[in-house]
Amino acid sequence: MIIILIHGGLPLVNAFIPLHTFLDRLLPLTEDQKKRFSSLFTTTTLAKGEHLLRAGDSLSYLYFSLSGCFRLYYSTYDGKERIKSFCAANDFITSYTALLTGSPSQFSIQALQPANLLRLSYPDLLALTAEDPIWERLARRMVEGLYVKKERREMQLLTLSAEDRYRCFLEEFGTLDKEIPQYYIASYLGITPVALSRIRAQWRKVQPGSDSINLS
Repeated sequence: MIIILIHGGLPLVNAFIPLHTFLDRLLPLTEDQKKRFSSLFTTTTLAKGEHLLRAGDSLSYLYFSLSGCFRLYYSTYDGKERIKSFCAANDFITSYTALLTGSPSQFSIQALQPANLLRLSYPDLLALTAEDPIWERLARRMVEGLYVKKERREMQLLTLSAEDRYRCFLEEFGTLDKEIPQYYIASYLGITPVALSRIRAQWRKVQPGSDSINLS
C-alpha cells in the first residue's frame, strides 16, 4: 500500500472535488471549512484484489473512495464468504464499529478494481470535533447516513423477494452490475448464482437494453 502525503492540498486539488461534493450533501460548509477538513487527508492506492482491511485487524482510519469499487464481506466458520455490502466511488468506507469501540474489525474490505482513496485518521477527526461544533454535526450526519443504509439493507433482506432485492441493488449499485463477478452479487442478495442468472434472464425480457449485463 502506497501512502502519498498531500502538501497543502495543491497538487491534488481536483481529488478533493468529489469529497467536497459529498460534504455539500451532508452539511453546508464554507470553503475554508472544506479546506480545513481536506488538510487532514492523505491518499492511498490499492491494486485489484488487494485488501484495505482484513477481519481481525484493528484500524484507526476512515477512507473516502475516489475511484474503484470494493466488497465488504464476512468469513464464516466453515470458510465461506458472505458479502455485507459494496462501495463504489465517492463514498466513505471503513469498519465504523471497529473505530468506535477500538475492537478488531469483524469483516474484510477488498478492492475489486484498482482504487484511489483519501485517508483520514480517526484520532484526527476526533480532535477536529473539539475545534468547532460544526465538525460534531458533520460526524453525526455521517453516522446517520450509515444507519439509514444499514436499516434499508436489513429491510430488503427480511421483507423483499429476490427479484426486488436485485432491483434495489441495481438502483444503488447499478454500474457495478457490469463490473463485478456474478457470484459476489448473488452473495450480497442472499441467493445462489443460478438463481441470479434466472432473475437476470427475466430482467432482460422486460428491460430494454439490459442484454448488456455481464454474466461473468
